[in-house]
Amino acid sequence: MSHFYGQSGGRSRGRGRGRGHEQSGGGHNPMFSRLGSESDAYGGPAGTGAGAAGSGAAFADTSMVGYTGGPVQVSIKGWGGGTESSLIRFLDNKAGRPVNIKSVNYRGDIMYVLVPSMDIAQELLKLSGIRFAGGKLIFQLKIPQVRFGADSAGRDAQGSSGTGESASIKDRLINLLQTRADMQGSSLDLSLLAQDNIIKSIGADPLRDGKVFKAILVIAAQIYPNLVTISFADNGLRSLKPIVDLGAHFPGLRNLSLMNNMISDFRELDCLSAAGSTTPLSQLTELILLGNPAREAELAKPNGGASYVDKVHQRFPTVSMLDSEQVVPRAQPGQPAEVPSERSPAAAAAAAKQLPFSTEQSFVENQGIGDMANAFLAGFFGLYDGNRGGLADIYDSTAQFSLMVDTSHPTNAFAQTKAQSQKHVDLSVYIRISRNLARVKSHAKRTSALIVGRDAVIQTIAHLPATQHPVQDAQRFSFDAWQVEVPGAHGVPHTVAIVVIHGEFVEVQSQNVISFDRVFALAPAQPGSAAAAIGSPCVIVNDQLTLRRYNGFHSWLSMPADPPAASSGALAPEQQEMARALQEQTGLNVEWTLKCLENYGWNYQLALSEFPQIRGTLPPGAFQ
Repeated sequence: MSHFYGQSGGRSRGRGRGRGHEQSGGGHNPMFSRLGSESDAYGGPAGTGAGAAGSGAAFADTSMVGYTGGPVQVSIKGWGGGTESSLIRFLDNKAGRPVNIKSVNYRGDIMYVLVPSMDIAQELLKLSGIRFAGGKLIFQLKIPQVRFGADSAGRDAQGSSGTGESASIKDRLINLLQTRADMQGSSLDLSLLAQDNIIKSIGADPLRDGKVFKAILVIAAQIYPNLVTISFADNGLRSLKPIVDLGAHFPGLRNLSLMNNMISDFRELDCLSAAGSTTPLSQLTELILLGNPAREAELAKPNGGASYVDKVHQRFPTVSMLDSEQVVPRAQPGQPAEVPSERSPAAAAAAAKQLPFSTEQSFVENQGIGDMANAFLAGFFGLYDGNRGGLADIYDSTAQFSLMVDTSHPTNAFAQTKAQSQKHVDLSVYIRISRNLARVKSHAKRTSALIVGRDAVIQTIAHLPATQHPVQDAQRFSFDAWQVEVPGAHGVPHTVAIVVIHGEFVEVQSQNVISFDRVFALAPAQPGSAAAAIGSPCVIVNDQLTLRRYNGFHSWLSMPADPPAASSGALAPEQQEMARALQEQTGLNVEWTLKCLENYGWNYQLALSEFPQIRGTLPPGAFQ
């Protein structure tokens, strides 16, 4: 399952945003990523530039019949990836002079602008086919003009009525919805309504007058009865009473964003659930509550992650994606929720076990490699915590270093019971140099984030927060070590050691606990070298560091193998349903699905959340 718009910073740009209001430059407002990227709504050939008059004729009626002089109306298609103001600036720039748009009107996805003269209109026609905000602009002359009045909301360049006629409030709200819905009529973005020019034009204040939301929902249900996705993000909502009829209007709603509002009590959600509504959102599978006081307060509590999920599932048991993180639903859409029961001590003990056979804390190729890795790691972390400048002796002159920050929320069972795992941790000092290739798309940033050369590496590491690694507690670390041959100078291979360590450290100043993975490529220290002089058996030729919020260390503690799974014929109906669901989610065969559930005491949520951690340890025969 996919998620809401996306978790990178900045405003998402796409259909439904910015047509009636200015974009906000900051904040984080994901919509639903399941919608994917918008394809060009206006395909086909289009001319570009001043020399495209021939192909532009396919889209523009340049006939002068009916034109008697004065202002000229031009329609614009394909502009929806940007905002009205950014488009006007773009046209001014491309035309080489102000186009002096007198009024702006909308009908569906088409913008109608009134320019002072035919000369300016012709300049715009020459731009037909030019790219803007990810789309292709198509211009057409409108002679005679398309009239706007009771059927659409119009305004001049300053935001007042541009037609001399006042559109009714209903028609303006229709226009609002048309600029904020996707082409299929399945998704509606109602975020930042207070900043919308159409809302301002009718003198409404959504923060004070709940009737605005009620009117919008009534009209939306008439125009887009098949909506499955709605965002109410960034509206300052303290209560959900203005949208209490959401389930009545859209019984099939599956995705809802309430991000960045002021909801301070989970009971506010009751009016949308079976707890307080006769028309609850029984099909809801995805919910975003990021940026609401109730969520943040709950996560700050001990075991806050688990209790937060529980509070949501009490109201919406079908939710399987919460704040862009996968959770296990208590019920499928359209089915009643299962009532959770207390687990027996035996079941709780079984749930704490790891899947599906003995777990070893470390892998080392041989005793010699193990001894070398232990000696190296002890010396490295001693210098890293106490004297980072001294690390210059054990980095090769051509060493490379990169750092990657994983900002996803830790969701395993251990993390959900630990306050330090749920605590908000400021990772900005690391993110500035993060080379997370899943997020960093710029080639220049990817290149600059790869630190090359001993001096550059030491300088970069020196600017990271001071740390303390609890190396005296061996169970908090797990490392693997082995040798590989790599090509050397003149084609002669040489051997390097790969050491992969998982563990944790404490930031000295903030006292935040952070989990990390670190991968070293090590070459033997040459006799007489600085590394050999301080007793290091090797030098670092490559160092990759990954950081994440605290995720514990229980996943690598040694565990005994589990007993054989029970026969599926002896399963209760609820267990059979649980097995079918887990098999569908993981791709395991029947035998290994049952092993998985038995090892976690038939706790479906725990089994599913832990599966990614043990997937790589399973034999090929475990899968369908």
